[in-house]
Amino acid sequence: MPGGLEGGDVIVIGARPAVGKSAFVTQVLMSMGAAGKRVLLYNLEMREAQVYERMLSRQSGIKLNRIRRGKSFLNDEKSRFDAANTELKKLDIWISSGAKTVPEIRSECRNMGADCIIIDYLQLVRTDRHYSNRASEVGEISKSIKALAMELKCPIIILSQLNRVSELRETKEPTMAELRESGDIEQDASVIILLWNRDENDRTKKGLKVEKNR
Repeated sequence: MPGGLEGGDVIVIGARPAVGKSAFVTQVLMSMGAAGKRVLLYNLEMREAQVYERMLSRQSGIKLNRIRRGKSFLNDEKSRFDAANTELKKLDIWISSGAKTVPEIRSECRNMGADCIIIDYLQLVRTDRHYSNRASEVGEISKSIKALAMELKCPIIILSQLNRVSELRETKEPTMAELRESGDIEQDASVIILLWNRDENDRTKKGLKVEKNR
């Protein structure tokens, strides 16, 4: 629907916690990797090993809790596990974890020749200045990420949490006005994609919409 990703674009994927932002962007990451693209993932809330486990689960088809807690392989899990590891080694994907500022991300990315940068998620990016309120701080981070996308001529996908307003609606369907802590995100983004649970009793049913497409 957005017509692909272009250099200089900022693509925001917004959802409430535990809806599936990271799982969704993992699919994007691996699809781009399989297409031969170099992708840099900044995951600010999970360790590299946890991110890799998610990728391994998706590639192998083995449930994530089996990879994390299984004591021994069952049936054909060993061959699927080994095949998935072999395939993942071929992907040009770089993972960095821990809190970062935008200047730190810029210094790391400047000479990497990335085809896409993914930041998971916006509200965990740090600043090296003090702001009077959190909205101003997030707004400055958003503008810095847009400037970085333009400088590197590279699309940047950033995940963002939403506030609780959509949970009061019967349909639970969010709007981009609910992007947490800053209206600047709405202005700076080229594309905004929103996710939500369509059925609270069946969390496998997700809603997805392209809310903004510049």
